[in-house]
Amino acid sequence: MFRYTLRQVLHFVAIADHGSIRAAAEATHVSQAGLSLALTELEKALGVQLAVRQKAKGITLTSAGRRFLSEARMLLRQADELQATTAESPDMLAGPLDIGCYSTLAAFWVPPITAGFAAANPHLVLSITEGPPRRLQLDMLEGRLDAVLTHTRHVIDGAQYKVVRGGRPYVLVGATHRLAGRSAVRLAELADDDMVLLDIPTVRENQLPNLRASGLDPKIAWRSTSYEAVRGMVARGLGYTVLVQRPPHNASYEGLPVIPLPIEGPIGHSDICFAFPAKQQPGRKLQALIDYCAAYTPPVSP
Repeated sequence: MFRYTLRQVLHFVAIADHGSIRAAAEATHVSQAGLSLALTELEKALGVQLAVRQKAKGITLTSAGRRFLSEARMLLRQADELQATTAESPDMLAGPLDIGCYSTLAAFWVPPITAGFAAANPHLVLSITEGPPRRLQLDMLEGRLDAVLTHTRHVIDGAQYKVVRGGRPYVLVGATHRLAGRSAVRLAELADDDMVLLDIPTVRENQLPNLRASGLDPKIAWRSTSYEAVRGMVARGLGYTVLVQRPPHNASYEGLPVIPLPIEGPIGHSDICFAFPAKQQPGRKLQALIDYCAAYTPPVSP
């Protein structure tokens, strides 16, 4: 028999999220006395102290409280999934689905997910949080997100993943580059060329080591944290770059041409995937989103 209730768990998460019983009471419209009692009864049922109550300073979670918080969030999500499953018709998806999306993937995936998937399921409450993949996955492991759309090279310990699209890197050059007329390029041919680097942590930590392991030590001449700025500098003839995501149009924001070239020879992939906690399988709503993204075909530029 369970010695605690879902309501007690729900109240504990509210207290932890708001930092004090008073703030949680205001947010949830439950009395402070009711929340305090729920916390006390939950601690008694679990046999551990979850929080230290400090008068006028809110609460501080104990180490046991921090561990239990992530499990509590997952428990509430699973309970919500179970309730939604029993309440829905067989073809209906309903209730919350909270997804993280790696920032550089957002322009490619948020529009089809919102317009193609969420709009087709009006009873679904979809929330998408953009940011760096590691931070998003840490939030996921704490129970704040159901899954994170990212690259397989970015998946952290404690998470597993399902691939929705392959991600083989390619070289991008401008129309005046000496290799622009080629159908493919070997990385070694770029050894003396200037590189325009997409200067973000995941590229520095994953893509650059991948290139060096594949035989190219890039000569970085220009850097930008903007994907489109990098493409624009390449179009202006300032060097080549190596990317994974590929827009359907081969032009910069200025309208100047850029030319994608497949890489000859071995190069480590960086497939696009949904990462989710290793100790649980995707629920019905998340699995439907994974299936949608796996089947999605980007539009082709005319």
